[in-house]
Amino acid sequence: MITLLKTFISAGLAGLLGLDAVQAGQFLFSRPAFVGPVLGWLNGCPLEGARLGILLELLYIDFIPVGGVVPPNGTAAAAVGVLAYSAGGLAPSLSFFIGMAAGVAYAPLESRLRASRSPLNNLVEAQVSAGNFELRRWLARAMLLENAAMGAYVLCAAGLAALLGLAPGLPRLYPGTDFAYSLMPWLGLSGLYFRFRTQVYKK
Repeated sequence: MITLLKTFISAGLAGLLGLDAVQAGQFLFSRPAFVGPVLGWLNGCPLEGARLGILLELLYIDFIPVGGVVPPNGTAAAAVGVLAYSAGGLAPSLSFFIGMAAGVAYAPLESRLRASRSPLNNLVEAQVSAGNFELRRWLARAMLLENAAMGAYVLCAAGLAALLGLAPGLPRLYPGTDFAYSLMPWLGLSGLYFRFRTQVYKK
């Protein structure tokens, strides 16, 4: 019962932290390196949460939102990864890859959410042009929708991960996922190296 309650709280918290990516602040609270340790601490696995979050950060940091391209969502990835481990009982390696897939799969949904907010721009512009700067209703509506979508998505993905944990023969996958997981730090660091190297040559 306590684990279930923590899962619901974690999903709601992920929704709140996800708002920092676009709509509220941009203080980097939505980054996997922050979400992973916070949700890990909440669910009793701070070290594993930090490890998942940092590895996801290394892999996702190279994605740049250009034009209409929506990158994988790091908040969803870290939240689902931590909950797949803490609530779903999956191995850390499999939890990591499920989280990474969840972050990629959230991008189309995020794109639709952004498209649904676009018509509000004209309404807000007309309201401001009329001298009315009371924008709380529009902002609250947009943030509530974003929060609910992220929370529901994380909760559903964590539930699917828990169901996956009941599959017979699942431990047979762990040697392969453990090996792939052990390569992730090197993959992330190599990507970081080439990115910084490119930036240095630009100067």
